[in-house]
Amino acid sequence: MDTGLAVETKVKIMQCLLKSCQKCGGDLVQDNDEFRCWQCGSYYYPKMDLPELPLDTPAPQASGDPDDLPGAPRRRRHCSRWAVRDINNMLVAKDRSEQRWWVRNDQIIKYLGEGKPVREISTLVGRSERQIRVVREQLNDMRAANEIGQLMMSA
Repeated sequence: MDTGLAVETKVKIMQCLLKSCQKCGGDLVQDNDEFRCWQCGSYYYPKMDLPELPLDTPAPQASGDPDDLPGAPRRRRHCSRWAVRDINNMLVAKDRSEQRWWVRNDQIIKYLGEGKPVREISTLVGRSERQIRVVREQLNDMRAANEIGQLMMSA
């Protein structure tokens, strides 16, 4: 029996990298243009390829620096450990992680601000007392760092 209706099936291919997480050894799953670990939630960003240089590049010119002369002893130059694009990706990842932390702990922070005890907050939110204490300590650390920063700015 042919009804004349075409059935479309959409298949989305999901790219996985098994046991590739550098933090926990878990499986990475592609999430838009980045990879995310299923087990620990770490994000990994793709490295951008450098454009290819043309083959007919001119030979480098020697400068007046005596270290550039042939046969001169080679001095080790200071090189940065992180490329600029890697640092930018790390800053974006840190910012995204901090935003998720604030959203995830919004109710706990509100209850701590109201002065409720840890045991009561844990029953209201459904998380362990230890998790509530960790959030409280992180808030205290942030307040202390903020106060030190303000003192340094005013001095």
